[in-house]
Amino acid sequence: MQVTVTRRGLLAPVGGSGSETVTLADGAHADDLLAACGVDPRACVVVVNGAAVTRTAPLGDGDRVQLYPAQAGG
Repeated sequence: MQVTVTRRGLLAPVGGSGSETVTLADGAHADDLLAACGVDPRACVVVVNGAAVTRTAPLGDGDRVQLYPAQAGG
């Protein structure tokens, strides 16, 4: 399956659009995508088709995924 990944903020490449198509095995989950992209799962929030999901969320062919850097504050 193929998903479109857009990296936001500090996860985006310098000078690049941050968008790429990633091919994954059928039945892949968000954590499989993070591993394929080389992103530490503790350092980002995963949004699939507009909704924040957990790392165990299943992905489907054609999903649009955005990766946001995790932030903390108060």
